Amino acid sequence: MKLKEVINKIKFWDNEEDQYLDDEIDESLDEEISDKDKKAFKKLNKKVIAAMVSAALLISAIAGVSGVRYMKARAEETEEYIPTVQVFRQDVQKTMSATGTIISAEESGQFATVSGSYPVQEVYVKVGDEVKKGDPLYKLDMTTMEETLSYQQQALNIQNQQNAISQDNANRALQDAQNAGAVQITDSTRSLDAAKQEQNTANRNKNNANDSLNNAKDAENNAKSDMDSASSAVTNAQNKVNELNTKIANLESQISNAGTHTEEQITTDAEENETTTTVEVFNDTTDLNNQLTQAKADLEAAKTALSDAKGNYDSKKGEYNSSVTARQSAEQAVQSANDSVTTANRSVEAAQSSLNNTTQTANSTIVNQAQSVKSSQLSSQASTLSSKQEIEKSQQELSKAVVCASQDGTVTNVNIVAGQTYSGTDAVVIDNVTSLKATADIDEGQIPDIAVGQKVEIKTDATGDDILTGTVTFVSPTATKNSTKTTDQASTTASVSKSRATYRVDVSLDEGNEKLRLGMTAKMTFITAESKNALVVPSSDIQTDMDGNKYVVVQKDDETTENVNVTVGISDDFYTEITDGDLKENDIIVESDMDGSADAVLDEMGADGGIYFE
Repeated sequence: MKLKEVINKIKFWDNEEDQYLDDEIDESLDEEISDKDKKAFKKLNKKVIAAMVSAALLISAIAGVSGVRYMKARAEETEEYIPTVQVFRQDVQKTMSATGTIISAEESGQFATVSGSYPVQEVYVKVGDEVKKGDPLYKLDMTTMEETLSYQQQALNIQNQQNAISQDNANRALQDAQNAGAVQITDSTRSLDAAKQEQNTANRNKNNANDSLNNAKDAENNAKSDMDSASSAVTNAQNKVNELNTKIANLESQISNAGTHTEEQITTDAEENETTTTVEVFNDTTDLNNQLTQAKADLEAAKTALSDAKGNYDSKKGEYNSSVTARQSAEQAVQSANDSVTTANRSVEAAQSSLNNTTQTANSTIVNQAQSVKSSQLSSQASTLSSKQEIEKSQQELSKAVVCASQDGTVTNVNIVAGQTYSGTDAVVIDNVTSLKATADIDEGQIPDIAVGQKVEIKTDATGDDILTGTVTFVSPTATKNSTKTTDQASTTASVSKSRATYRVDVSLDEGNEKLRLGMTAKMTFITAESKNALVVPSSDIQTDMDGNKYVVVQKDDETTENVNVTVGISDDFYTEITDGDLKENDIIVESDMDGSADAVLDEMGADGGIYFE
């Protein structure tokens, strides 16, 4: 409906048809606007019309009081109009808006983890460079640390030489004690070695005998299995021969008993008279003879197979008997090898006992000197431990001279130059510019409504009308910074400023967009609650009684009204969900923000307002 048509409809005092202004406008709007806009406009059109009527009345106030009286008189002649709206169902979303920033989903600040401060010797990258994990970024000039390490190593070398002299003296004394005992132990050791060699030979022979026995048992089992298989083959071949003999006998019996049989034949003469005669017909035995011939041929083949099977069985039986004899011989060899091992073990035990006695005597002499050597070693280690620790620290410090990238990405900030002494944490910043996310600082009053997993709609100036979707992946449990926000009071001449905490919220993007860049401003809409196919009414039509109960005014079929208590759920910009109460879909409720009567409009405008009609 065009604006001119709407203005014409506003002249409701000249409309003699029994119809409502807003209904006709709504019907026209249904034809001209999309479904998405209908619901919002239907809620707004009554308010817009009311505002336009009020504006028209305000303009007409210039004409004088006579127009007001005329309009009021005409209104009294017209039935009072009560604006209503129908209860319906739709999806409701509770949202919260915030302004954030597009950042990298993967960002790292590269810095040297050194304990001291050193000047930057060389910077290898600049802003915009693409780097891979492990690429060098910059190098520190650690000349002073290299000199310190050199002095530490020289001091440790001198100390090690002094310790070596003391250690050599202690070791020489220990060596003398060891040499004295070695002479006594050598002979006992030789005897033990010879006994062990005999023991090894006996054990080896035993193992070989056991292996031979196992092989003989396996061969016997295999021969037994082959013999059993051959026996089964003989049985099967014999059964086949028997089966064919039986079949041949049956066929021969059938052929001999075939004989003849009689059949009736009907003949017709020239005068079409039928005559029935009985004739004798010989039975056809051709098929039986063919079967008999084939069966005899099969019998000959089966007899040949039986003969072969019997020959194979005799061969397998001979092999099995040979394997039994071989296994028995192997068992005797194992018994003999076990006896040899027992004898060798006793010899080793005797030689070991002799060596133990000799060694114990020699060791008693060596132990005291070995303790002296150990004491000298501990003393040397204690004197050099501190020096080694300092050297290790210096070496670790020097190993950090070259700082390398910890991730793939693009260099987005370089905060150092050659010659500068820098000890900050973000000397070089690397961002993954292909993987982006949005972040925002949410006010302390709104952060309780934000949770991980919530859906978010994102718009930027660069992407225009495209709505990017994302999901909340991180909600900071602690305040990230304080923001100063102004809270306007009732007075128009004063305001109060107070510091409020904000909390970081990160949102992953469901899909990338080539138009996005780091640092862009993101307009973010968080969907904090959602209800599908909810029973809804305009939020402005929900009223509260003296007891704090929520209700709406329902118009009944007889044009009377009643207050119906409701329990409300979530709300969007225009509608509120009804979660409980007696309200039903398609009920008619009375709009609470205007009653449609001329008296009400005039009361709001004042007695001096009006429109003059000619």
